[in-house]
Amino acid sequence: MSENGTETIAPKAVIEDRIYVGNVDFKASEEELKSFFEGLNVTEVDIPFKENVRGDKVFKRHLGFAFVQFETKEDADKALADYNGQKFQRRNIFIKKAVPPPTEEEKKVRVEAYRAKREALLADKVKKKAEAAAAKKEADGAAPKSGAVDSSSDDKTPEGKASKDTIFVTNLNYDVTVKDLNVLFKDLKPKWIHVPARKVPLHVLKKNHGRRKNKGIAFVKFSSEETQKQAVSEFNGKEINGREIIVDIAIDARTPKEEDVKQAQEAEA
Repeated sequence: MSENGTETIAPKAVIEDRIYVGNVDFKASEEELKSFFEGLNVTEVDIPFKENVRGDKVFKRHLGFAFVQFETKEDADKALADYNGQKFQRRNIFIKKAVPPPTEEEKKVRVEAYRAKREALLADKVKKKAEAAAAKKEADGAAPKSGAVDSSSDDKTPEGKASKDTIFVTNLNYDVTVKDLNVLFKDLKPKWIHVPARKVPLHVLKKNHGRRKNKGIAFVKFSSEETQKQAVSEFNGKEINGREIIVDIAIDARTPKEEDVKQAQEAEA
């Protein structure tokens, strides 16, 4: 049990003869990755993928990471020592020992720990703003009396009313797009999806051919509260592009308005 009252998960023992390979080229095949570890006894290579449907055709898209199983611990140790940070096709990969996938209970604990941390950070931010406002008033010779409320302050916290139709997604891979999330949530038929983009200088945007990184978060609006809760239940802890996303009920005060979403999508287009 941690200090804030949430349960903690003890570090998992690694799988000694299996490694996790990150930043794998999306076009790489399992056979090519196996050949990359030449001289080592590889027994299995698994590159996870998701299926995209376009019309009558189904396309497989790799997720950018892989698992490699070796015959022995020694082979896995040598792969970690010799190949971590090496260039494989167009990317420099990173390697670590693999661990067993999280259980449903571990996913729940992880989400609760994230929520507790987020609430603690928000409370600390509000406290610091209040202290700064009080210090400024005192410096101006007009410090408020104890318990007084400054109705003119712009640093008010949102009321925190839970949305009835929108979810808040965090821990997104920075390359995930609206199109990716449309595929992920397609069965729930979202009304709109907003993935806030990072602001970058124009010359950087031109250099990247107009491609922007996201901020690691997204908002997804559904047609009903029932569908919203189904999305939280089904997709919280789901892995997309190498990261397990955290899906929660959005707060109305922080949820973008539909017209703002449309303007952002038009500007991005």
